[in-house]
Amino acid sequence: MARHLKTIVMNRLKYGGATFEDLPPTRRTAIRHRRRSGHHSRGVRYFRIDPGIKMLWGAMDSVKEGQKYKKRIVVRPSRFRSGLHELYTYHFPKTWSAACVANREMIKEAQRQAHALEHSSTPEALEWRIRFFRHYYNVVKGHAAPEPGLKPYSRFYQYTYVAIYRALQAAKAESAKSKEQQTVTDAYLRHLTEEVTFEPIKVCSFQGNSIARYRSIFRSPSSCISRASLREHLSPPRPSSPRADFSRYYVDGIRLPLSAST
Repeated sequence: MARHLKTIVMNRLKYGGATFEDLPPTRRTAIRHRRRSGHHSRGVRYFRIDPGIKMLWGAMDSVKEGQKYKKRIVVRPSRFRSGLHELYTYHFPKTWSAACVANREMIKEAQRQAHALEHSSTPEALEWRIRFFRHYYNVVKGHAAPEPGLKPYSRFYQYTYVAIYRALQAAKAESAKSKEQQTVTDAYLRHLTEEVTFEPIKVCSFQGNSIARYRSIFRSPSSCISRASLREHLSPPRPSSPRADFSRYYVDGIRLPLSAST
């Protein structure tokens, strides 16, 4: 009967001196243990390493085994249980998001450019060499602060790859920001276009006569108009019949003062 990959890795660790420990059997003990030393995840096994081993972490299976079973068996020091290590299974995702695929392509592009500069003697490659030597003697040897987003790198390829990768990330972020601004601008212009109308404004005869009256009165700001003249222009005519049109008594919704004669 074939064994699971996790069982195979656990047997290897046992042969190497690892001692696996079982979790508390009862629920009450488990709750008390969680309160004291943290939570427990399902499928995680805890063990103690040999005292002669100082550090142990990473994938415990081979790359071929991981590719065959589509998973990796990972070991790391426990974050909540002092002195113990955790063994858990990392399953390969069946599908990758678009952002993850784009980031992978960006990493491959940065690696390709870094390898090309490493084996080239063009003026661009020489310029990158100068940049690396400046970084090496100032940051690595001189213990100065590195550039934003970088660390001390003692290898030309490492420095070039990370610098190119950061530059590609910055360019992508700038492009996304400009696209977002363009989208907002287009939406705003579309909104303004929808609000603009070319339909003619209909002005009734009463409003037109009122506007003409006001223009005739206030044609010249410097001219002094008497109160009697203003009243003569604004006072409505005497109605000839009981059913006269009283709409002339109002101009733009404002009731006009009647003359003394009316």
